[in-house]
Amino acid sequence: MTEPRNRSRKVTRKAGPPAETESASNEAASPVFQAPSNSEPKQESGDKKSNNNGNSENSNGGNRRSRSRGSRGGRGRGRGGNNAENNGNNNNGNNGNNNGGRGNRNNNRGRRNVPKSMQGADLTKRLPQPPKQPKDALRIYALGGISEIGRNMTVFEYQDELLIIDCGVLFPSSGEPGVDLILPDFGPIEKKIDKVKALVVTHAHEDHIGAIPWLLKLRPDIPIVASRFTIALIAAKCKEHRQKPKFVEVNEKSDVNYGPFRLRFWAVNHSVPDALGIMLGTPAGNIIHTGDIKLDQTPLDNRPTDLPALSRYGDEGVDLMLCDSTNANIPGVSASEGDIPATFRRLVSNAKQRVIIASFASNVYRVQAAIDAAVYAGRKVAFNGRSMMRNMEIAEKMGFLKVPRGTIVPIDEAAKMAPHKVVLITTGTQGEPMAALSRMARREHRQITVRDGDLIIFSSSLIPGNEEAVYGVMNMLSQIGAEVVTNKEAKLHASGHGYGGELLFLYNAARPKNAMPVHGEWRHLRANKELAVSTGVDRDRVVLAQNGVVVDLRKGRAEVVGQITVGNLYVDGVSMGDVDADTLADRTNLGAGGVVSITCVIDNRTSRLLEKPAVSTTGFSDDDRGIVPEVAEIVENTMNDLAAEGENDTYRMVQKVRRKVTKLMDSKYKREPVILPTIIPTNSGPLLADDDEVEASRESL
Repeated sequence: MTEPRNRSRKVTRKAGPPAETESASNEAASPVFQAPSNSEPKQESGDKKSNNNGNSENSNGGNRRSRSRGSRGGRGRGRGGNNAENNGNNNNGNNGNNNGGRGNRNNNRGRRNVPKSMQGADLTKRLPQPPKQPKDALRIYALGGISEIGRNMTVFEYQDELLIIDCGVLFPSSGEPGVDLILPDFGPIEKKIDKVKALVVTHAHEDHIGAIPWLLKLRPDIPIVASRFTIALIAAKCKEHRQKPKFVEVNEKSDVNYGPFRLRFWAVNHSVPDALGIMLGTPAGNIIHTGDIKLDQTPLDNRPTDLPALSRYGDEGVDLMLCDSTNANIPGVSASEGDIPATFRRLVSNAKQRVIIASFASNVYRVQAAIDAAVYAGRKVAFNGRSMMRNMEIAEKMGFLKVPRGTIVPIDEAAKMAPHKVVLITTGTQGEPMAALSRMARREHRQITVRDGDLIIFSSSLIPGNEEAVYGVMNMLSQIGAEVVTNKEAKLHASGHGYGGELLFLYNAARPKNAMPVHGEWRHLRANKELAVSTGVDRDRVVLAQNGVVVDLRKGRAEVVGQITVGNLYVDGVSMGDVDADTLADRTNLGAGGVVSITCVIDNRTSRLLEKPAVSTTGFSDDDRGIVPEVAEIVENTMNDLAAEGENDTYRMVQKVRRKVTKLMDSKYKREPVILPTIIPTNSGPLLADDDEVEASRESL
C-alpha cells in the first residue's frame, strides 16, 4: 500500500488547462466562478477548464474534515478515501484511491496551493487561461511578490524567449508550521527553462535573491545579471548550495542585450548598497522596473536615486512602469538614513552597560552608523548572527563598510569584556525563533547573557505578520530588566521604500502610458494605482494583477488577458516541493487537536477481533480517560460490523474506523485530532511444531 518516496524534484503542477477528461468530469461539479461575459468562445472554454481546476481545492475545502481525515489510508498519509469518493474524477483521483500512503502525492503537489483569491474586474472572478501569445506582444506575469511582501519574481516573455527579474523568498507565517521558506512557483516556466535568457536582480535583499539557488537547480547556467555587491551576496548564498553560477556584473551605466531584451540601468537608493532600477527595452515597448526604491536626498553613500536618468528614459517613452508599492499608502516623504547616526551616537554614549543593536543583516549603512557610534564612545564591536557576519565581511572587503583597525572583536572575546566596553550588532529584528536576539531573550544564547540595565536598540520596522513575534521578544527582554528602545522612542529607523509623495516624483519623471503596481499587499497596490492616476495615467491603463495573472503589452497598451495557476512552493528542511496543503493541515491539527492512535489485531481469515482495540491519546487534557473507553467501544462495534459483512481489505477497514472516530470526536468533543488506526492481521489457529523445531528450541546440554 505504500510506494517509495519519489526523490526526483517536482515543484508544481504543469501550467495550462487540465486534460479534457478531467474537465468533462468537473463540469458536473458545484458551480464555479464564470468568465467575463465578453470573452471570446475559445476563452470561455478555457475559462471553464481553469475554473474547475482552480477551484478543485475549494470544492474539497468545504468538506475539509472528510478530506484531511477520512482520506488517509495505509500509514495514515494517503489522500484517496473520502476525497476520492466525493470527487473521484477530479485530478485523477481514481489513480490514487488504492495507493495508500503516498500514491496520490504528485497529484496533490500539482494542485497543492491554488490561489485562494481570484482575479477579474472585481478581483474575485477567476480569469480564463490566457490565449496564445501574439507575436508582437510582450507577456508579463508574476510568480510571486504581488499582494504579499516577499518572494518577488516577474517573468517577461517575448516570442518564446524569457527574461526574469528577481527571484526571492517569503518567510512562512504561523499557519505554515514546519516550513522554512516559501519560494515562487516555478511551475509555469519549468518547461521553458531553456528559453530563459537571463535572471536580472535589482538588489541583494532576501525577498529578491533568496530563491536563486533553487531556480539554479532547474538550470545551473542561467546568466545572473546584477551589480557588484549584489553578485557578492548571491555568490555567498549559492556557495552554501555548492553552486557556481554564471554572473554578469553591471552598474548604472551598463547597456546589455539578451535576445530581444535590452537592459539599461539607473542608480536607485534603498536600504542596501548597489541597488539598481531597470529600463527594459523590447520590440513591444519600453518597461521601467523600479525594484525597491526611495528618494533619499541625503543618503550615507552619496548615491541618491538618479531621477535625471529616469526622466531621460521618460523622454524616450515608457510604455509600462512597474513601481514599488510598499509605502504607497503613506503620504509625504520618508525619513533620511542620514538622520540616524546622531541618534546612535547619543544612545551609545549615554549607555552605562552593554549595548545590543539589532538591525537587518543587509543594511550596511545602518551597521556603519552603529560602528561609528561605538568608536565615538570608545567601545569595541562584535557581530552576532551568521548572515550578519557573512554580509559585513563581504561589505568590508568590497569597501562598502569602513571599520577602524582593531574595532571588531570576536563574539567570544566580547562576552568576557566589561559591559561598558562593547557594542553587539546582531540579527533578529523580526523575532525569528533561531535568530541571535531571540535566543538572548530566551536566555539560550551560547555566549551572551542579557542582564538588568543592558540597552537593546531595535533599528528596524515591523514586517506585516511578524508583530506578535517581535513584541514577544521585546517583552522577554524587558522582563529580564533590559532597556528596549524602538523607532517609536527615538529616530532609529528609516524605511527603504518611498512614501506616496516620492512615488509621485517617479511617475512624473517617467511619464508612463501604462502602470502596474508591484511589491506590496492589496492596500498598497490600490494606493499606488491612485497615485499613478493622479499623475495622468488613464485609470483603465493601470493594471492590478496578482500572482499568476497574465498581462500583455501590445501596441502601447497593457491589458489583462488571463490567469495561470500559481501557488506556493515550500522548502521543508532540505527538500523542495514535498509539502502540500494537506501536510500543513496535518501539522496544524497535530498541534491543535492532538492524536488518537488505534491498534486492532484481527484474524486474517475471519477479520474478527482477537482482542479489544488498544486506544491511546496524545495532546488531550486529563479528561481523556473518558474518551479512551468510548473510542474503544465504537471501534470494536465497527470492526465487528465489518467482519459480519465479510470485509477483509485492511485499507477499507482503516478508512471506516477513521470516519467513525472522526465523527465521534467532532460531534461530541468538538475536536479534530489526527486519527491513526492500525489493523494487524494475524493467524489465530494453534501453532503446531514438529520435533526438529522443538529440539532446536532447547538449550544445549
